[in-house]
Amino acid sequence: YIIRSRESCRSSSMALATRTGPGLMRQPIQIAHNKRVLSLGVRTRRLARAAATLQAPAGPPTGQHTISTQLQQEALAHFLDDPPASQCVLTPTSGGVNNCCLYVDTPNGQRYVLRVYNNGNRTDKVKYEHECLRQLLLQQADLSFQVPKGLPARGSGDSHCLLTSGAECCIFELISGDLAKTTSPAEVGRATGELSRAMSKVHMDQVSPIAPYSELFRAHHAVTRDKFFNMVATNPEFDACREGIDYLASEILACEQLWLDLDAEGLPKQVIHGDLHFDNVLVVSDVVSGLLDFEFAAFDWRAMELAVALSKYVGEADPLPLCQDFVTGYALHGQLTEREIEVMPDLINLRIFSNAVYFVGRALAGEDSLSSLTTRAGSYAKRVKWVNTNRDAIVAAIKQRLHATA
Repeated sequence: YIIRSRESCRSSSMALATRTGPGLMRQPIQIAHNKRVLSLGVRTRRLARAAATLQAPAGPPTGQHTISTQLQQEALAHFLDDPPASQCVLTPTSGGVNNCCLYVDTPNGQRYVLRVYNNGNRTDKVKYEHECLRQLLLQQADLSFQVPKGLPARGSGDSHCLLTSGAECCIFELISGDLAKTTSPAEVGRATGELSRAMSKVHMDQVSPIAPYSELFRAHHAVTRDKFFNMVATNPEFDACREGIDYLASEILACEQLWLDLDAEGLPKQVIHGDLHFDNVLVVSDVVSGLLDFEFAAFDWRAMELAVALSKYVGEADPLPLCQDFVTGYALHGQLTEREIEVMPDLINLRIFSNAVYFVGRALAGEDSLSSLTTRAGSYAKRVKWVNTNRDAIVAAIKQRLHATA
């Protein structure tokens, strides 16, 4: 297969008209795509008639999901005897975007983490995550870090249970450590490569309920391509980040054909964590102690594991040294083909685009407020611009380090 570069993709697959107004999606942009011509201006006006039904319902503030005391006690009763279930002290964890997570302190001094999922009552996703963790725990003796281990439910022995609200819940054993952030990129990269190798041994009977990154507009069950672009064009909340969100929308349009081409080419696939970045990594004295939050585990391009991790570092003030250090560690265990390395900048951007689409979906489903995206759109746009400017440097850094350890 001959895969067009991102630049040739722009010129041959899609022709974007010059923007003449303040808002990209508010202008009638002509897009030539697979021999059909669409006018986003016409499409937007047509779809805007239904805009009221596509406005995001009032959702909880990002990272501030709560559940009733009654539901908390119901969840505890699935996993803990009473006492100590009714005597436990529950306090919110710091961080977290998608679910309600609480520390559980028992009377005998043990601490656990209770998670009540806020994923649209998608039990299939929870089953996939916990089966992936079960298989990783079978490899725990060979791993230098811990992965989440759920308590067995009373009676069934399952690591997750369905609540009367329709949400799934689980209780994980606590893993010691602090969030890695940007303090030890080489060590986090080493653990990421080690996990990728371990995940290659995970084989799932269940079809992945999480869509692959290449199917961008399946990032969330409530969003579609039309709904995404319509909300970007018509929802006044985006006026606060108009430049950033318009740039992201134009970049998504420019790259749609490239993802189809890459999917047809057949990049290596395996089960991946899918959301492994430095805010899902715990360290003790700059050594990785645990990897968290496997809820987005999926069967996808192997290279997306590295792309997801790098997509976080490219948002920092001086990204390239962080990316270089991370890849130095990743190369100790991780593997990539030449083609995976060449398209890494596009995969990094794909992850960023997926975040934008995902947050629109959560807003449409009432799982979050739209501020989860409006407060990030400018940062996301800045990341994509940096990746586009530094494509050659990113590829060179990966090639040099992977070849040095080959």
